[in-house]
Formats: sequence, structure tokens, C-alpha cells
Amino acid sequence: MIHFAYPVVLGGLLLLPFPWWWRRRGQRQRAVPFPSLQFGRVARWRRSVRWWSGLLEMVLGVVLVVALAGPYRAERVELFDDPGIDVMLVLDVSLSMLADDFSPDRLTALRDTARAFLERSASHRVGIVLFAGEAFVQCPLTTDGAILHDLLEGVTVYAIDQKRSGGTAIGNALLVAVDQLAAHRLEGEQARDQAVVLITDGESNLGLEPVLAAAYSKQEGMRLYLVGIGGDEPVEVFFEGERVGGDNPYLAVLDDAELQAVAEVGEGRYYRARDGDALDSIFAELARLESSPLEAREVEVRHYWTSSLTLLLFLLFAMRVVVTGLVLERPLS
Repeated sequence: MIHFAYPVVLGGLLLLPFPWWWRRRGQRQRAVPFPSLQFGRVARWRRSVRWWSGLLEMVLGVVLVVALAGPYRAERVELFDDPGIDVMLVLDVSLSMLADDFSPDRLTALRDTARAFLERSASHRVGIVLFAGEAFVQCPLTTDGAILHDLLEGVTVYAIDQKRSGGTAIGNALLVAVDQLAAHRLEGEQARDQAVVLITDGESNLGLEPVLAAAYSKQEGMRLYLVGIGGDEPVEVFFEGERVGGDNPYLAVLDDAELQAVAEVGEGRYYRARDGDALDSIFAELARLESSPLEAREVEVRHYWTSSLTLLLFLLFAMRVVVTGLVLERPLS
């Protein structure tokens, strides 16, 4: 069914006969008719062309008025709204994340899995915090999945100066993430659920005590989810082809007890990922957190015929120019 964006414009169709009537009236009122000597005698077949030319003008006017009225085809589409939640991904980028007990290493596995998490969390607003000895916001909360995917490429150990800021500051990272969520909550979204998802493979050895940050998270009413990533055995770590620690090599080992205590204080949950498959499963579960019931709404999608009518107008105008210039008003030869 055809609809019009500006139906009142269609009233212009009633005015189309007026120019034709005015032209005929002017021809009849001329006191001294005179021939157009510069033009040849109009042959009989040209008279019929003149009639068709008038009809072409009328059609051109009709198409122009219809085009100005904005014709479109309406389609009803049902959309589903899922309010989702605010999620801050807090990712460890310390040198221990280069351990190869995950393929090819822990950090790459984490980055790939986080990318899949974003694809499952299209309705969530997600931000990213990176930390080692320091913590910083790599991306504030956003629903722009393309931006988040691009920024995930920057989740490497080079995101932080490891010589100046090496180590693991879990408490500081939690504090930064909670502050980010609290700031957005103060912008009028008190009813929106918020969660912190922290992934690390190390024991906190710098900054604020993680249990204090967890208590702060609980006080702010935020969900806390901790993921410990690492195998059961200590693993040597290599950075730029050299063993970290030199002759006294550093062994990456996960401290489950500390992370479990942090989760308990924050009334959150703790997950242990010993391999890539376990990490995938954990993120799949996290993607379903606090899923709100889907709410359907129907919207109208309009498909305008602007391009087709513009092309038709151009063709009709070109035909009118050709008929007038080569037939009706062709000069004497």
C-alpha cells in the first residue's frame, strides 16, 4: 500500500490543468495572429506529436507533484529491546600473562575469548580497564561493538610500561572499574544493573588491598565476578625472547585463595580457568548474566521511492526537450 509523507502536496494535482488553460486563453485573445516565419509548416504528423507533447507535459507535472508528496511503502517491523547491564572488563596485562600454558599464551587466549564475549553481549554496555602495576581505563562504557573490538587489539603487555609499572595491582584495578560504573550510574541509570568482571593470573603485590576494593564494590551495589586464569603447575615466562628473571626465573602461579577471598568479601563469584575451553565456558556464562526479559515493540520502516521517481522525472524531461527541439520547433532547413 502506498503512503505519502506530505499528502497535502497532492492538492497540486488540481492545479495542473491551469497552465494549459491559461496558454489556450492567451492564444485566443491575441488581436492579430501572425505566423512564426522562422519555423517550417507543421506537417499533419507533427500535429499529433504536439498533442502527445501536451500529454507528456501533463504526465511530467503529475510525476513531479507525486514525487514532492514523498510516496513510500510502509513495513511494520518488530524489534526486541533488552536493557542489558553495564559491564567493566578488567584485564590483567602483566608479563605473567605471556605464560604459554594457554595457546599461544594466556593473554592472547583471553583477548580472543573477550572478543567472543562482546559478540554474545550486544545488549550490554561494556568498558575495558587494563592493569599491571598500574590501572587505567582503555575504553569507557559504550555499546559500540566495533570500537571495543578494535581496542581489544591493544590489549597487550605493551599497553603498560612493564619496567616502570610491572607487577599486579588487583585492588587498584577494581577501584578504577567501580568508580567508572558509579560515575555512569550517577547519570540517571540507577535501575541498570552493573557488574565488574576481573580476569587475572597473578597474586596482587602492589597498591590497594583487593579485599578493600571488593568491599567498596559491594557497598556500591555492584556485581563482582573474578576469573583466575592459569594451569595447576608454575610456568616460566619469556618476554621478547628472554626468560623473565634471568638466572632466577620468575614462575607464574595463580593464587586461588586470594581471589576466592576477594569474591567472598564482595559477595561475588569466582571462576577458575585452567585451559582455553574452560575460559570459553566461563565467558559464555558471563555473557548471560543478569539477562533481562525481552520486550517487543513494533516500529514502521519506510521505503521511499525517491530514486525511482527522480530517474523517471529526468527521462520525461529529456523526452520533452527532444520532442520540442527536434519536432515542434525545428528551424527551417
